[in-house]
Amino acid sequence: MWYRRNQLIHEGAKFSLQEVIRFIRGYVQEVNLYKEKLGGFDGFLKKEYWKPPDLGFIKINFDATFQSDSRTSTIAVLARDSRGEIRGAVTYLIEDVANAFIAEARACERSLLFVQQMGFQCLIVEGDSLTVIKKLQARVDNKSILRPIIHHIRELEHYFEKVVYLFVSRAVNEAAHTLAVEGRRSQRFGFWVDGVPASVKRVLERDWRIWLQTNQIFFTEKEAGFGWYFVGALFCLKARVGFVFGLVVF
Repeated sequence: MWYRRNQLIHEGAKFSLQEVIRFIRGYVQEVNLYKEKLGGFDGFLKKEYWKPPDLGFIKINFDATFQSDSRTSTIAVLARDSRGEIRGAVTYLIEDVANAFIAEARACERSLLFVQQMGFQCLIVEGDSLTVIKKLQARVDNKSILRPIIHHIRELEHYFEKVVYLFVSRAVNEAAHTLAVEGRRSQRFGFWVDGVPASVKRVLERDWRIWLQTNQIFFTEKEAGFGWYFVGALFCLKARVGFVFGLVVF
């Protein structure tokens, strides 16, 4: 494929319409292959980062560690508001877990149970398990091993005004992952009423700092764009006024 591409660009070779179509199809297939290997082409092109929810929403990040030898899982749920502040953090120990997929599905299930107790109504639920998030987004019945858990999550949704599920990378979900690791290490399960561990705090602070820096750049660019537009408008207005003034004088 790249041999033909070099011929086209560097040697000026001409190809038939069918050859061009085959080249495009081959290029698309190669891009899709790299997309799968890199975990998403968009994430490769631009750095992903945690984003706070809109005002009135609570963002829930969940994650689970899985130990195959003991068939146990440590689940972590972290709730943050539109200002990036923690509204709740909890870890659970789940026993008799068959695999990591079930552990992640249980983590999502526990997320809704946790938030239901806290009384929030509008949720954005983020996790780094693509399998679980896809099944929740599909809105169709499935026959997988996760079916009973997914069905229960659907029932829990009725307690809320709105629930949105989003798949994110491990980097975006790092705060929940770190909390799960800390819960497993310390064997602490339940509400973290006296604050999350220092390792989790560092991730939370980094998430908020990156979001602020990214949005500052975004607004600066918008302001700069508006500034150039305003200057251009002034020059345009000045030219028109000068032209009219010349007509009046002469």
